[in-house]
Amino acid sequence: MNKHIVKYLLALATIAFVGGGCNVDDYNEEYLDGFNPDKEITDVQVLKYTMTDADYASVASNAANKAIAEAAGPDAVAALAAVGTAKCFSEAASATTYLPAFLAAGYDSYLSNGSTVTVTYKNATNLAEEVVKLAAAETYTVSGADYQSVWGETPANYFTPEKPLASYANKILTGAYPDAEAGAIKVVAYNYSASEPNTGGGETPAATSIDETFDGGLNAWQIVKGSSTSTWSLDDYNGVKSAKCSAFNTTGPQDLWLISEKVNLTLADNPQLAFDVKISYWTHDGLSVLVSTDYNGVTPEEATWIDLTNNFTFDGSTSGKWYTAGICDMSAYKAESVYVAFRYQGNAADSKTTTYYIDNIQLGQDVVTVTDNDLFEETFDADNFDKWQLVKAAGEENKQWAIKKYSENLYAQVSANGAAGAVESWLVSKDPITVPAFDDGMTTFGFDIKIGYWNANCLSILISEDYTDDVTKATWIDITENFTIPEEPASGYGNDFEPAGRFSLYKYAGKTLHFAFKYVGDGANQKTTTYQLDNIKVSSMKRGVAVSAAAALGQTRAVTQEQYAVYTFNGTSWATAEATTIVNPEDYTQMGATNPNFSSSFSQDTYLPLYLKYKFPYAMPEDVMDVAYHFYASGSTVLQADRYTFDGSNWIKNLTYETLDGPFKKVSGKWNFDPSMTLVVAPDRSAYSKSFYQACVDWVLQNKDAAYTTDNRSGSRLTDAEYYSGCAASYTNLNWRINTLPKYYWSEADEDISAYDNWGSEDKDAMRASYQAFYDEVEKRFGEVMSAALGTLYPDVKMISGIDVIYTVQMMLYTQHIGSGTGKVTHAFEFKLVDTGKFEYVRMYALSPEYELMKDANFE
Repeated sequence: MNKHIVKYLLALATIAFVGGGCNVDDYNEEYLDGFNPDKEITDVQVLKYTMTDADYASVASNAANKAIAEAAGPDAVAALAAVGTAKCFSEAASATTYLPAFLAAGYDSYLSNGSTVTVTYKNATNLAEEVVKLAAAETYTVSGADYQSVWGETPANYFTPEKPLASYANKILTGAYPDAEAGAIKVVAYNYSASEPNTGGGETPAATSIDETFDGGLNAWQIVKGSSTSTWSLDDYNGVKSAKCSAFNTTGPQDLWLISEKVNLTLADNPQLAFDVKISYWTHDGLSVLVSTDYNGVTPEEATWIDLTNNFTFDGSTSGKWYTAGICDMSAYKAESVYVAFRYQGNAADSKTTTYYIDNIQLGQDVVTVTDNDLFEETFDADNFDKWQLVKAAGEENKQWAIKKYSENLYAQVSANGAAGAVESWLVSKDPITVPAFDDGMTTFGFDIKIGYWNANCLSILISEDYTDDVTKATWIDITENFTIPEEPASGYGNDFEPAGRFSLYKYAGKTLHFAFKYVGDGANQKTTTYQLDNIKVSSMKRGVAVSAAAALGQTRAVTQEQYAVYTFNGTSWATAEATTIVNPEDYTQMGATNPNFSSSFSQDTYLPLYLKYKFPYAMPEDVMDVAYHFYASGSTVLQADRYTFDGSNWIKNLTYETLDGPFKKVSGKWNFDPSMTLVVAPDRSAYSKSFYQACVDWVLQNKDAAYTTDNRSGSRLTDAEYYSGCAASYTNLNWRINTLPKYYWSEADEDISAYDNWGSEDKDAMRASYQAFYDEVEKRFGEVMSAALGTLYPDVKMISGIDVIYTVQMMLYTQHIGSGTGKVTHAFEFKLVDTGKFEYVRMYALSPEYELMKDANFE
């Protein structure tokens, strides 16, 4: 019975008996079964309400709402007034702000705390069909091959006033989208230069060195990004300018090149390459350092690139600290002209989003300003092992580490080739090496390697902090995976020694170390790979002062800007979209933005009217313009679009409406927007409860092995129960019995169930371990299944900016310790909304201590 009805009946009872001097509570106690005069009458309800046009006027005139708006300022007052006239809420006057007072006026008189009213209301939005298509448009990035089709042999990757995009867009887009349908719309990303490339009068002389600090920006470098949504950008932090790249908050694979101008090294005797690096938020190794002598200046994918990465150190644990990555000997190219490239590859979908910063790039003769302090160096030119301890653990004498000579070069070699059996041979640095503090430079350990007749991996690279003179008593850390050890050739020897990599000793700063090369082979079992080592080195590198920016390079590279254009297909050809514009990166800069996008702190609603007025000074009243722009929110940058109309003086944003549902809950006497829900799925076999379990069963039937839904006794297929996670629709409970699910169902799906074998053991610790493993596994499975089921049951639930939407599902568990006759919910499971109609499992907890699954009493 509703609270207001009860009060009405009580009032009638008072009138009826007041004349007789009878106390109302006396009457209630005698005639109303269970009446308690001291207990508050509550009315907790879950209701739905749809706003009428008159309701919006009530919201706008509500005294409490006016006070909120007045406190926020004149703009808020005007926005609230517009709710009444436009008959909708807006971003400036949100339902979450102004509906609570409206609900209090209408429901406070009888709805109790805990009640929920889901209000259906209109919210201003921009949903014109063309605008929706524009916001959803795919971005096509003009490729190197596209630029080649424009310029031929001229190495230019940009459009110019003489060769504008408009002259070539139809050909490019027709080739990219041969099956496009009329009405298709694409955003084209391209490079533009106001200067024409040098096409005559001889080739511009190449620079002879690089000394790049990026003080002059990135203009001396070519950026090739293909279809990547990220790019190399100029970073300026604490006065340090650098080139930055990351896949964080991007869509799709990222493949980004930062390529130098051509550098002529023919006059150099001992050219070197060095640079500084800073790594933040490391998730993967995503940076390669490459060199090419045949790059055409446009399409890097067509060039031959030599990988120099192993000459440098990239240590993600340095977390935001600058250091010199290494010094690479470029003597092999001193008779050449070269291009140097930094290639970043990542993918946010695979959590490969490391951020790299590059600075102080130096290439050439006597240009590198890095101090290289050698703490240990071995070239074997002395033809002895004085710096080493040789440990012959197994195998013949002539199968141990030995110094060899080939083509006047001395090196260390080991092999089990020809051995009768096992070979174990150690090459251990004899004297301890103390790693300097990081402030004294990045310290690394590296070596060159060559392989012969590879047939097995026999070499390990180890370090120890406690080695004295016995390898068996020391603690060794295997660092082999940090090096590139070739697994070829299977016949003969490699062409030359190659750098195996540089291992960072950052985390060992201040510690004393020994290094070891451990060979384990077996001549009787075809583990006989030959390893040759040379140029073993531990060194500490510290940066001096970079001399100057690469002015020479800046003179030869045309200054380009990344720009966008919008094209639409009319069924025959591609043309620029009419009455459509897109905000370009330089436009954001002119508006005062620090990033090429709008955001919550840099509003498009403020700047787009000004942008349009500046860009279209001769607009006529009633002119309409669709505007595409990039917007950053919730960790990603996306394309958005709005429609504006010129009223003769200003550009006005067009508004249409969408219908939204907003849940509001009364807590402690106040109404608040609360999209989260608690769903009590009681073990009462009701249609409501069965719907949750059945949704779980249906999902398992469609997505999991048939063994989980096959009756273990009859062999028939179940349609109302699944034993992947234990949902039983007919009983409306979760069957989490350890003696049932693993043995009769999980094992039938070829799962290893040995972790649960000790559930009935006399060994209490073993028993507890089996239960813990089982509950962990079945909880994970149920989280997976119910997440999908909630998406089926609530497919239209939408994300709300800044608010976590949590659905809490309460259910009854049937376990070895919680009987099937419990008759009430025992546990709660929380799920978080992560996209429209998509949920993610968060956690579970018992609703009462007596239902704790792992309590001690269950194992006594």
